[in-house]
Amino acid sequence: MPYLILIFVTIMTCSPVYAVHAGAIKAETFQRLDKIREDKKKQLFEYLERISKNADAITSDELMLEFFHIKRKYYRLKKTSPPPAELKRLINDLKNGVRRHYIRNYLSFYDILFVDKEGDIFHTIRRQGDYHKNIFEGKLAKTTLAQQLRHHPDKTFVDYEYYSVSDEPSAFLVEPVMKDGCLAGWFVLQCSINKINNMFTEETGLGATGEVFLVNRQQYMLTESRFSKESSILNLHMSQKNIDAKFKERSGHKIVTDYRGFRALTSFEVCRIGSSEWLLIAKIDEAEVITEQYTKRKKELRGVIAPILRKQKPQPCIAMRVESKVVEVDMDEFRKADNREMICTYGVSTCTAIIVTFPGKFAYMSHMSNLDVVYGGKSTDLIGHIFKRIKTFDIYEYERRKLVVTVIANHLDSIVNIIDKLVEQGLLLSQIKFICADSEYGNVLHDYLNNRTLIEWEMDKENGRKLKQCAAGVKSVGMVVKDLIGYNPQ
Repeated sequence: MPYLILIFVTIMTCSPVYAVHAGAIKAETFQRLDKIREDKKKQLFEYLERISKNADAITSDELMLEFFHIKRKYYRLKKTSPPPAELKRLINDLKNGVRRHYIRNYLSFYDILFVDKEGDIFHTIRRQGDYHKNIFEGKLAKTTLAQQLRHHPDKTFVDYEYYSVSDEPSAFLVEPVMKDGCLAGWFVLQCSINKINNMFTEETGLGATGEVFLVNRQQYMLTESRFSKESSILNLHMSQKNIDAKFKERSGHKIVTDYRGFRALTSFEVCRIGSSEWLLIAKIDEAEVITEQYTKRKKELRGVIAPILRKQKPQPCIAMRVESKVVEVDMDEFRKADNREMICTYGVSTCTAIIVTFPGKFAYMSHMSNLDVVYGGKSTDLIGHIFKRIKTFDIYEYERRKLVVTVIANHLDSIVNIIDKLVEQGLLLSQIKFICADSEYGNVLHDYLNNRTLIEWEMDKENGRKLKQCAAGVKSVGMVVKDLIGYNPQ
């Protein structure tokens, strides 16, 4: 079929002419996520097995057992009378020896608590706020660890929760200590979350929006989100409906709206950890999958995407009220609005206007002529300069997903190059809109506080016919590509 006819058929029917490949997109993505999830599961279980064996070893460690019983007696003696100076010196020597032994053999654990059967924490390595306290009294009595020791005193794993003594999430491996066949107390080996979290910070294969993380039964994230400035560990509560469904299904694939509000493809599996269960999830935004497909098949899609984008008809809208200062942008320059002002440019004809906005925070607008690199020129690179400033001064990397770009022109000369340039800057196609009209020129006004864009097109200068259009309701480039490749989001 001749090339121009192919374009015409595509525009007229909007049929997914490239859908022959679309059925494999989700399968390919899920396979990639499965691999990441399996690799992370292997790494996690190797670590848990290693510290479990390390904890098991303490109950046959003669030095630790001897110190447990001696220090326990010494702690009881101190309650009734001051110990002799020589005994005190010997105990201090033992403490120092045990600390050195801990560093050589048990440094996988943040701390080791020595607890007698009455709940007295008679020794710890770090001597923090739980030192010489009773775990069955006061604030400590409310911890899951205390409840576990009181009601289920056997060997166990106590899942991560916030432990105020260390001011961080902690889990505990509990190892009973026996004396003459009776329970004398416990070694309580404290595990910080940091070592597990560090495993999940690796982002290889996850692109710009992918991540792999753990969630507990209470729907709280157990590892850090790569998209949050604040700690998400035991702070970020996930969707109960989403997480409970995954725990019920045990393993599989789902397309969901994630905790950031974006559609994502997920691969998940429930992992049993002692008496606890964690949900291991690997995910990536659907918008990034679509952008990746566009990048892979750019040669096929470049010729047909621009005419389809032009076919969109933005809704007419009324003029925007100008109640603040307006920043004006001239040709071959860009400017920023971030002090509650609006921003505008006039006479967009053979040129192209671009708005890069972080709704509610700021907006950049540029007015590019054929001197810009997106036209094949060499004098300006306005998109490159805008994004250099944004990345340097305006946003954290995790906030890039919140940027919205609107491209305005009365022609198709630059749009494909602009799309490619924006994708190179790390944007997804879902963040880009294109508005085009058969007109003499257009005037553009943007309000970043309310994320509103108005274009007033001069349709017929002699008769004074104008058309006012707004960006609201216009499909993103991502949505157009999804339709074009026949991607089924269900």
